[in-house]
Amino acid sequence: MVAAVGGIVWIGWAVALSATDQTATNLPIIAGIVISTLGIVVGHYAVEDFYGARMKRPGTVGAWVGGLGGLVFAAGQLVRLLDGGGEAVIGIGVLVLVSGSILVAAGLVRTRIQPPWLGVLLGVGTIAFLGFELQPATATVYGLAWAALGQDLYRFDPPDGRFGDADGDYGWLN
Repeated sequence: MVAAVGGIVWIGWAVALSATDQTATNLPIIAGIVISTLGIVVGHYAVEDFYGARMKRPGTVGAWVGGLGGLVFAAGQLVRLLDGGGEAVIGIGVLVLVSGSILVAAGLVRTRIQPPWLGVLLGVGTIAFLGFELQPATATVYGLAWAALGQDLYRFDPPDGRFGDADGDYGWLN
């Protein structure tokens, strides 16, 4: 659920930046970026926790890398908020977050634990997020992907037995 909310907040700040033609320097926008990024970090952790044994590589590595990248990105945004700097930290965080998200997307498509369109949407959204500097609205696809994936993670919580063992059935295909 936290990942879905993070995705929705992510969409909100991306749309707000795009609609107002502002830079990401005012307090509400930076707060939205930090909150949504922390929600996406929780989403990476949830993917690893729920599907780690089934995704193996590249998805498992991507979940850890993406979570770490999200934390670095959020920390860079906090530095930006406090003293106006943090550009290098933000850049490193973006690169690591994007790398992890691409690996998670590949893992989701490869293992078919989730419907493949969720992994494809996450991959496309991650690539679109790289165009943020040109047009902030491109980041909305990444938020949409996390909103959809987070909603599905919440709706089909693994303790209900839906996912089976690491080598057996694959959730949505059954």
